[in-house]
Amino acid sequence: MYVFESSRVKKGGPPLHSHYTQDEWFYILEGEFIFRVDEQNFTAKAGDSVFGPRMLPHAFAKTNEGVARMLTVFQPTGKMEENFRAIADGKVAHLSAEERHQFRQAHGLEVIGPGLNYTKQ
Repeated sequence: MYVFESSRVKKGGPPLHSHYTQDEWFYILEGEFIFRVDEQNFTAKAGDSVFGPRMLPHAFAKTNEGVARMLTVFQPTGKMEENFRAIADGKVAHLSAEERHQFRQAHGLEVIGPGLNYTKQ
C-alpha cells in the first residue's frame, strides 16, 4: 500500500487515466474536488472519499480557491511511489509525449483522455 498527502493550490488535476493493477482511494482533508470514475461524476469535500478501481478510467480536479488537501492510497503499491518520486525530482518534465506515454506504461498507468473541466457549472 502506498499512501501520501498532497496539497494543491492550483485548480485542476490529472488527465483521465486508469491503472493496470492498482486501486486508488482518495480522502479529502480540505477543499473541494470533482471526480469522475468510469461514467459517474462526484463532488467531494472535506471528510468525503472516492474509490477508483483498477482498470476503470478516473480523474479529479480541485475546484476551490485557496489550498486543498487530500490523502491518496494505492493498493497494491506497484510502481506508484517510484512514479511520483520521478515526477517530483523533475525527471519527467523534459520527456517528449511518446517518452511520457512509455514512462506511464512502465509505471502501470494509461492516460485515457483530458482532465476534468473544473469550473463551477
